[in-house]
Amino acid sequence: MQLKDGRSVRLLMLASWPNGIPNVSIGFLLFYAPTTAYRRAASRRLQARFPDRSAQVWRSTGTWQSRLAPKRPRHSASVNLLMRYMEWSCALYRAVQDHGMSQSEAAALVETIMWDVFQPVTAALFKLSRLRSAKRETRVKWLLGMMTRYFFTSPFCHRHLPSEAGVAFDVLVCPLANYFKDQGVPELTEPAAGNLDYRMAREWGVELVRTQTIADGAAHCDFRWKFPATGAE
Repeated sequence: MQLKDGRSVRLLMLASWPNGIPNVSIGFLLFYAPTTAYRRAASRRLQARFPDRSAQVWRSTGTWQSRLAPKRPRHSASVNLLMRYMEWSCALYRAVQDHGMSQSEAAALVETIMWDVFQPVTAALFKLSRLRSAKRETRVKWLLGMMTRYFFTSPFCHRHLPSEAGVAFDVLVCPLANYFKDQGVPELTEPAAGNLDYRMAREWGVELVRTQTIADGAAHCDFRWKFPATGAE
């Protein structure tokens, strides 16, 4: 089944506005203020992990971020927004290890924080898709089409493929993986970005199968989204 979308990007920006009445969650709005959103999510997690030093660890994160910011890649507005989150994730990953956390623990913490930030967005988008159709298959196809066309823009490069079981596309260029590679932490690509795709799939009630990634050295990432037997929500 070929991925298609025929809806205006304007709908993508009206997430969670049922019947035309604004009802946007705080988490969705904060997504467009990356420093505030990341600090809000990270502070709660750092308080649990470093109860006596959370403020100090966050200051260290800010120090790392200030070092990274001048060399931040510049792309389209939507990709620049994503890069801000990758930058903060890299900064926190470095900072918590400076404060004694292991690499694996730091990666898990980054993933948790990133999902705290992104989960309200994925939930709001899925709620929005109910305006498109009651069928899960139609809703997910529309959302993925909108996201690859209007959000994951250049230098992302997608190759859409026919699929009988769901939606299939390859990502040929991933600036997120390239960023972490340039920072010397390619292992951070999955917890900061790639693993969120699986969480989003579960949020939407579909299955994501991915057998290879650019971060792991493959030529492309293969995304295969599989729908459940029933198409209803």
